[in-house]
Amino acid sequence: MDDIPWADEPDEVSVRELESNGFRLNGFRLNGFRLNGFRLNGFRLNGDSASGSYIDLEAFQLQQGWTVTHAWLEGSELRVQTSLGTTLVGTQLVGAVLHFGLVEGAPKKRKVKIVGAAQQTSGLWLYDLQIKDDVGAWEPLCVNSSGNATQVILVDAVWDPATGGRIPAESGLVTLACRDAAIGKCAEWGYHPWELADHHQACTRMVRADYCGDGTAHTVDGVTIHVLDEVGVEEPAANVTYAVEAEWGPDGATCLDAAHTRLVGTTAACELAGCGEPFASGGLIQSGITVP
Repeated sequence: MDDIPWADEPDEVSVRELESNGFRLNGFRLNGFRLNGFRLNGFRLNGDSASGSYIDLEAFQLQQGWTVTHAWLEGSELRVQTSLGTTLVGTQLVGAVLHFGLVEGAPKKRKVKIVGAAQQTSGLWLYDLQIKDDVGAWEPLCVNSSGNATQVILVDAVWDPATGGRIPAESGLVTLACRDAAIGKCAEWGYHPWELADHHQACTRMVRADYCGDGTAHTVDGVTIHVLDEVGVEEPAANVTYAVEAEWGPDGATCLDAAHTRLVGTTAACELAGCGEPFASGGLIQSGITVP
C-alpha cells in the first residue's frame, strides 16, 4: 500500500475542531509494524517454528534494577511484579527496557525503552516508547504520517497484518498499537478491545475502509468520517449533514453506499447490499461522509 499518497496532515486546531464535532480522522495503516506484538512472558509470536518468523521477549529490565517475575496488562496499563513481591505500574515503569530477540530469516536483537507514560481522563494509558537495535541510536517506536513521534497504546491482542483480522486470543499477547494507526485510534476513540472487542475490530475495518474485510484499505490518511454506534461511544454530530457510507462488523462492511465511498471511483471487490434503516444491516458502527 506504499503507493497510496499521504494526505496533508491537519494542524492541531483543525484536529480539535473535528473531534469536538464528532468527526474522526481515518487512515489506511493497521499499525506501525516496526514491532507488531509479543508475549509478555516470553514464548513466540507472529509465526511458527516452520516459518522461523517470531518475536521473543527475552528480558524485562527495570530502571530500579529489580528482577521482573511476571508482567501483564490491566486494560491498557502495563503492570509488572518483581522478585521482591512489589507491583510497579504506570509511570513507575519509565526507564524500563524490554529486550527482544527477533527472527525474520536471521537472528536480530532489539530493545524497546519506556520513556514516558500518561493516563488520559478516559483511563486509557499512552506510552512514549523508543526502539533500537543492539547498536545504534534510540528512535521513536511509532511515527505519524508526517514523520513525527507519536505515542503507543498497549492492547492485549494481536492482528494479522495481511488480512487485518484479530488473531484468536491467547493469554499474554500484546500489540504495541501506534496511536496514529487503526488499532490505536479505535482504542483511543473509546472502542476498548478489552471491553468491546467486536466493536474495536469493526472500527479497525472502518478506519481503513476495509470494505470486504480482506485487509485491503480504500482510503488515505487525513480523510474525515462521521462515526456513530448504538452503544453510546460515538454520538451524532450536531448541525452537520453527512451521508451514510457504510456500516461495519468485525469482518468488514455489512452494507455500503457506493456513491459515498472515501475514494472517488472505489469499487469493492465483494458484493455488498446498500444501507437502509440505521443498523438494520447488523453492523455495529456506522461511518458517514460529509455532504454539501
